[in-house]
Amino acid sequence: MRGAVLWTLAWLLLSGFAAGAADAALLRGRVADIDGRPVAGAKLFIYDTANVRRPATFISPPSAADGTVAITVPPGTYWVVARFKQDESYGPLMPGDKHSGEPAVMDLTTEAELEQDFTVADIREMGRKRQTIAADSLRLKGRVLDPEGKPVAGAYVFASTIKAGTRIPDYVSAWTGADGTYMLALPSGPKYFLGVATAFPPMQPWRTSAEVVPVDGKTDVVLDMALALD
Repeated sequence: MRGAVLWTLAWLLLSGFAAGAADAALLRGRVADIDGRPVAGAKLFIYDTANVRRPATFISPPSAADGTVAITVPPGTYWVVARFKQDESYGPLMPGDKHSGEPAVMDLTTEAELEQDFTVADIREMGRKRQTIAADSLRLKGRVLDPEGKPVAGAYVFASTIKAGTRIPDYVSAWTGADGTYMLALPSGPKYFLGVATAFPPMQPWRTSAEVVPVDGKTDVVLDMALALD
């Protein structure tokens, strides 16, 4: 009788373990920089909705030296971004921190295991990547100023073909220095809407505060941008 009871308990424990295993999905990732080199210390931020401007539903352990990372989550559909922060905090991205941009949508409802590559870059790298070197490009430059007219360091200017949005803007400058100066190269186009931010990506939904219309034959435009302080 005692043996039967022990066998029943063992069977229940094994059944519970198997059921628990069936309720988990494995997400594997590889994080690299824009040159394809692995990034160690990056984390996957996993959300159960498309709103990735809130605390993550799950956060992976840091990526290994070869850029690989894995995390087990309940089955579901997730929005996943990779981030690398130099100070290992969970706040807004600052100069030198890296981000993978738009979230990858991953359906883990039918697959027990999925793999995804992520490319992370800091704002300076993304600015270089998105700027054009065409001869007819518009070079926008100036300073970012606070409401008192003083230069703002650690800010950047972004440009988009729409006034507001939630995706990463089409073009971004590098971070401003102590003098608040920025430079942003834009391809020829009908109109661009401009905004300023101090965290990358900008808060969502972001909104622009100025606009510029390229003029034929004019390749340099000087425009100071005002940073609204909360």
